[in-house]
Amino acid sequence: MSQVAAARYANQLLSAGVAGTCTSHGAQDNLFKINQVLEGDPNQIFGMDGLLRGTSFEEAYAAVAHYTGHPPDREETPGRGCIDPARTAAGLLEAGERIRVIAEAGGRFVLATGHPGALLVYYLGLARWIEDLGGETITVATQGRYGQDVPLDWVDTIAVLGDGASLLHTHSPAPMQEVLARVGAPDLVAANHGFAGAAVAVGVPTVAIMDTNDPALAVAAWRGADLTVVPMDDNRAQNSYLAALEVLKTEA
Repeated sequence: MSQVAAARYANQLLSAGVAGTCTSHGAQDNLFKINQVLEGDPNQIFGMDGLLRGTSFEEAYAAVAHYTGHPPDREETPGRGCIDPARTAAGLLEAGERIRVIAEAGGRFVLATGHPGALLVYYLGLARWIEDLGGETITVATQGRYGQDVPLDWVDTIAVLGDGASLLHTHSPAPMQEVLARVGAPDLVAANHGFAGAAVAVGVPTVAIMDTNDPALAVAAWRGADLTVVPMDDNRAQNSYLAALEVLKTEA
């Protein structure tokens, strides 16, 4: 990929608002989430207890900086964080290549999001692309209920949590743990939050969106997990991510 092409993709993502220097989570939240990972907070380690054991503040700080292209406490806009759009473009292109190769070989995928309020359009578009390439996206009925009597649901072939009226934000790895127990290991999981962490924890190849306040994913990738990180703001309007899909589907 030429530098001109990289700049074009970066500018596209910057214009869409999914990266840049005015992202959703600022220094205070980013550093707080690092400390929660160090404390083993179940809501922040995404089911990757073993992979994250012994993490230091310095390691987590460096890992987030590596994948986002900025230190997690950098703010150019007060209360807002920074993601280098070129890093987002590179992550999307790497993820897209992994997905393409597996899908064209007829591979099996599980797709899920703990952030359906922002990312559902992105994952639905990804599922359609996988199927167009010849891949299989898997759904499975589960009996599990998580949190306040909330079951796993599916929007087309995207796993989400819902209460029958609303789709819900979650960091829990439990739904994906149950899905994987039912379907076995797919060829690739594309997800975020605990849906991604649960797959990474058992060695399933994974592509994951990582916001600036998701340090657990950065550390797992930094330590060599089979994980492609896409650093990207996960709190934007649904259609903002159409630009990300376009980049992801580009042949590098």
